[in-house]
Amino acid sequence: MNIFIVVVTSIIFLASFPMFTFAFVVPDMWAPWLFAAGVLTACLAFAIPLLFLGRRR
Repeated sequence: MNIFIVVVTSIIFLASFPMFTFAFVVPDMWAPWLFAAGVLTACLAFAIPLLFLGRRR
């Protein structure tokens, strides 16, 4: 289960990179929203292991 969560969060984190990149290519109306979505996606990728895996005992 731990490996599955690591793989999923790695994919989510890597998916945020194109969002950052495309934010500079799309029209100005969508750029801030896409960049903010990239930031939130990266934050989600870091929050998932903290919530599901918790502390080691």
